[in-house]
Amino acid sequence: MSSSTREPTDEPAPEDTHIQRPIRRRGGAACRRCRRLRSKCVKQNSQPPCEACRHAGTEAVRSCTFPRRGDGAADRQFRRRSRPLPLYIPDDTDSPGSPDGFSIVEPARSLPPNEEVAEGCRTFVTSYFQLGFIPKAMFQENLAQDPLATSNFLLCCILSISSRFTPILIRRFGTAAEATNHFLEQARGMVSEEMYQPSLENTQAFFLLAIAEWGNGDKERSSMDMGVAVRMATLLKLHLEETYALPPNAKAEQVVRAESARRTFWMIQSQENLHSGHSTPTPFPLEAITALLPCPESDFAFGVAPEERAALPGTPPAIACPRLVRGSERCLFATLIQAHNLWGKVARQAGHPADSLAVEYPWRPQGRYATLAQGLKSWEAEIPPKQKWSVWNLRGWRAEGLHLAYLSVVMVLRLSNIVLRRAYINYIILALSPIIAGDEKECQNIAPEGFWIVMSNELFDNVVELHEQVEAYFSMRARDEGFPAILVFCVYMCGSLSSYLWRHPCLCPHVAPSEAEGMALGSLRILSELHQAWPTSTRWQQGLQQVASPLSVTASPVAMRSPGKGDRSSTQDRRPILATRKLEKSALLAVSREEGIGEMAYQDWQSGVGNLPQMDAFPDDLFDAELAAFLNGESSYSLLSSMP
Repeated sequence: MSSSTREPTDEPAPEDTHIQRPIRRRGGAACRRCRRLRSKCVKQNSQPPCEACRHAGTEAVRSCTFPRRGDGAADRQFRRRSRPLPLYIPDDTDSPGSPDGFSIVEPARSLPPNEEVAEGCRTFVTSYFQLGFIPKAMFQENLAQDPLATSNFLLCCILSISSRFTPILIRRFGTAAEATNHFLEQARGMVSEEMYQPSLENTQAFFLLAIAEWGNGDKERSSMDMGVAVRMATLLKLHLEETYALPPNAKAEQVVRAESARRTFWMIQSQENLHSGHSTPTPFPLEAITALLPCPESDFAFGVAPEERAALPGTPPAIACPRLVRGSERCLFATLIQAHNLWGKVARQAGHPADSLAVEYPWRPQGRYATLAQGLKSWEAEIPPKQKWSVWNLRGWRAEGLHLAYLSVVMVLRLSNIVLRRAYINYIILALSPIIAGDEKECQNIAPEGFWIVMSNELFDNVVELHEQVEAYFSMRARDEGFPAILVFCVYMCGSLSSYLWRHPCLCPHVAPSEAEGMALGSLRILSELHQAWPTSTRWQQGLQQVASPLSVTASPVAMRSPGKGDRSSTQDRRPILATRKLEKSALLAVSREEGIGEMAYQDWQSGVGNLPQMDAFPDDLFDAELAAFLNGESSYSLLSSMP
């Protein structure tokens, strides 16, 4: 056997190092369409269009582009998980098939099990926005049948409001605050992707996110989110009636979709009115709004187009046909929007930085005060009977699941009447104080006889009725029932004015001091129970606690004292009631001459202000600050603040 002959072995033959194998190189980058569709991209000379796009048609050829090195992968982002899945806390409600507490859904959908999401949405439409843009039955049905068809962003924004009132979600996350913060963070993480995609769902989502942020105390972020919702609504032309035009044979689903869009606009407009002030006007001028108001809930649920709709005063349809404003058949939603519009007018006047009396006498027949007061009175007189305030009506609306919406009408109406008159509380006290009878005559020389007495009675009659509404609702309320933050603000306002009356019984003698005491302490008790649900209301509770607590430890209401009589307090605890009110003489005299009141009356009135006796300190500035914060937010920005 020759030496070149080898014995056969089981070992594999060594590779021949002289054989050159082809080097496997990665192909060129695919075009964006092929990347998105995960299809093979074959191109000639590395120039678009590729063969697949060429065969797909003209539009595909036009859009065929190749990404450059370093470009992002936004075209494939929808397949990726936008945020890491949270570590949920499993509980007994998790189904046996999901031992880790996750629902079996698409990976990008980091939400609790579908049953819990549905429960949170049910809480939203029954305990917060009972009147809203969500078709309740259809939305819940779609959520159960095809959970992935509903926008993840919209769901997170809904749950950021309702999770604080949903027991199953509170148990999952530990506390109401943790549940709220979780969904807020989820929604915030999607903002950058959704804000440049105008759609009805995104408009609704940004609107709800703004409300959630406001209730959580972040007014700046809330304002920016609401701005996105407003801009999207403008781009979608939701303020124009022609946007909702449907063919005569439109399907019920089309009617519901159009009504949902209409309600989206009016909820944005209504919410902006609710928080508008002197420095924050509403974004949509009335003369630009041609959209009519929403239809009744039954028509919305059945997908029926109403024969006639109500209109908002001041809009072109209302000017063209005034009967649409005060029709007796208008639905509760239309009345709610009109009530918020009236509140917006009052709030913008109440937030005026100038002194109210120096700008205009409230007793002038054609003045702003008289016009608004008469407008509120006549509008309330023409409200449909079922929408007027009574405990009986509250029970009826509760049976229909619309009691919170009904309360938002009657409470905001009372709030408007209160704030309109509350701006003159210092002048009322000056005129009605029993210990400055000598100066009272000078005050009456300016105002018509009995004017301040009538205004004071109207002010505190509204406070008493508002307290009746608050007590009636919270006596019927289930412990875990949700509620909008505006109801908490009404409780604060009621308690604050009741404390005024408790301290100064002379302001409204037909309300007993014991009744004022009960209203003040009752409001404090309710507010202490409710403020935890909405972090933004914590300051209201603290402010009312500051007002009512010193009074509650006294044996009787503290009356106004003459100088040198009664207990003495430090100068920090006492101050003239109008010491911080500086009237512009020129402005006041100008109106005085017009009314036939000479400069002497002005000087006599000013001397009455200067001689006003000291009184126990009342945080009047706190009341004004909280009202301003409710309307405008707490921050103040200036274009010059960043300049050296």
